[in-house]
Amino acid sequence: MLQLIYSPTSPYARKCRILVRELGLQGRVSEIADNPFDDTDTLLQANPLGRVPCLVLDDGRALTESAVIAAWLNEQAAAPWPSNWDDRRLEALGGGLLDLAVARRVEMVRDEAIYSAHWLGRRERGIARTLDALERECAVAIEPLSLGALTIALALDYLDFRYPESQWRTQGPRLEALHAAWFGRDSFIATAPPL
Repeated sequence: MLQLIYSPTSPYARKCRILVRELGLQGRVSEIADNPFDDTDTLLQANPLGRVPCLVLDDGRALTESAVIAAWLNEQAAAPWPSNWDDRRLEALGGGLLDLAVARRVEMVRDEAIYSAHWLGRRERGIARTLDALERECAVAIEPLSLGALTIALALDYLDFRYPESQWRTQGPRLEALHAAWFGRDSFIATAPPL
């Protein structure tokens, strides 16, 4: 059986956990919770980067990085989601938004002696610009069940979780509609981070 090593608060791992459920792969993938900051043998033997998610294949090789794991899981599905370069582009933009939000969170919890208002502001400005761009992107049809739409919805949900003062809903109604479409899905609810 495939093993997905994840952290309950990782939005990157959550993406993969949602896909396992959405694509009907629960019988093929077992989920193993781990804290990447603990440097456990389980995680480090599978992924020398020490990061989650990590998908250990049946032959012992491991896939790292959520976009790679997501593409692989999609290929394994009986009914894979449509994938094209426009969706990959949106997935990358949503992933970049997530990267900025996570980097902002890391800066927020750093020791005050090494805290950088410059980097915090830079990330917040990047988040605002990306939200504007994504609102415009949502003006055209985005396939609702796609890696791009899922990644964007996850990034928005992570902003609610770790940066609610971003007030991303004021960016426009399209992002809110995309998030709402995902927010009520069973897979999204089952993988929500602990409060």
